[in-house]
Parts: sequence; structure tokens; C-alpha cells
Amino acid sequence: MSVNRKQTMKPLLFLPASAPLPEADILSAVQAIVFDPTGANDERDIASEITTTRCFVRIGPVENITEADLNRVLASGIDGIILTECRGPSDIQKLDVLLRVAEAIGGSAAGSVAILAEYATTPESVLSPHSLKGMSPRLKALIFSAPALAASAGCALHADQTGAASVIVAGRAAAVLRAREAGIAAFDMLPADANDEAAVRRYCAMSARNGFSAVVAQSPQQVALLDTASLSSRNSDGDGR
Repeated sequence: MSVNRKQTMKPLLFLPASAPLPEADILSAVQAIVFDPTGANDERDIASEITTTRCFVRIGPVENITEADLNRVLASGIDGIILTECRGPSDIQKLDVLLRVAEAIGGSAAGSVAILAEYATTPESVLSPHSLKGMSPRLKALIFSAPALAASAGCALHADQTGAASVIVAGRAAAVLRAREAGIAAFDMLPADANDEAAVRRYCAMSARNGFSAVVAQSPQQVALLDTASLSSRNSDGDGR
């Protein structure tokens, strides 16, 4: 997952663990599905339900991750973990160690579980002076969420996120710069209410200008809109046929 300013990378798709699986065309349009177990009523062997797309599970913060959590992750065949509320390199290193132990106990290949970190979503990570470079070969990308940072910092968030408090501007910069420094991708979370092509195109343009590699969709509908916006953009540039 190298940094790509032109956003040619496929997006990620966040879904509640209890949500039905998307259609095949949506699965083929994303780089990975990220399941959020928050509020799920039951355990699902998610990875076994999807064979064509990588699957990640969102858990954290790191001090709340238990041995039982990681045992379930490895047993399910999940490809990686989205670490929430990552504050800096020590959180990455701690999760790396926990995963090494879990892989050894469970008989999984060492380093088989990747890490993507939600970064610059807490004041600690925005202010951290510490590089993420070389912290773990598992670390493949950073994910920035303006609503998460706004909630953590107690600041206002503009409705469409194109205008934002200085805290959000600093968070976006921190996420992109740390990702660039570490040589990994940076993903930008689409607003949950970006529900038409114009809104998606506007936000993607802003995200690309800020140096993000790709975006994170919060619904299958947003993935479809991303495809439509991308096609419309190519046609307007004279590349469509």
C-alpha cells in the first residue's frame, strides 16, 4: 500500500459486522472490507463468507485488546486489524507483539495479520513527535477520520468537512505526513452523509489535494457513487469513450 496522490487505489469499505454482505460488483470495487463489531448481536465467521476481497476487523484501542479478541481474529481468517485510536508508535509496537504471540499460539504464519491504524484521530497522535517508520512491517496504512478527531478534541466539524476547524486541518496533515514518512498509504474517511455524486466527487477532490492515497466508504452506496464519480471525472477530462 504505497502512497498514491492520484487516488488510483481502490477504497476501503467500512461495514457493521451485522450488516449483510454487499453485492459482487461492490466487493470487486474495493480493496478490502472492514467489519466493525460494535453493536453486533452475534459472532460471525466473516472471512469465510468472502473469498474475493480482503477482510479486516476494527478493534481497539490497543489497551482494550485481549488475548481472546486476537484468538477470534486469527481463527476467523481475517487478513488484518484496523487499530482504533492509535496514539503513536508504541501502540503499533504493542499490537505487533500481541499478534506475534497470538500467531505463535494459534499456529498462524508469522506476520500474516496486517495492521492499518486509525491515526490523527486523537490529540495525542496529532501532537506526537514520533515517527511510525519501521515500527512494524505489518503496518500498511493510516486511516484518518475527521469526525473521530472532532469528537476526541471537542471541536466543530463543518457539515461537508470541506471547511473545518484548525484541529481537523492539523489532523489531516499529521496523518498524511506520517504516512508519507513511513512509506505507507493514507486513507481519508468519507462523510457518512455524502450520499450523492456531487458530494462524493467534491470530497474526493479535497482528499486528493490533501495528499491522501484513497478514501474509505461507509456504505455500499458510497462505493457505487465513487465509481460513478470516477467515471464522470474521466469523461469530463476527455479520457472517456
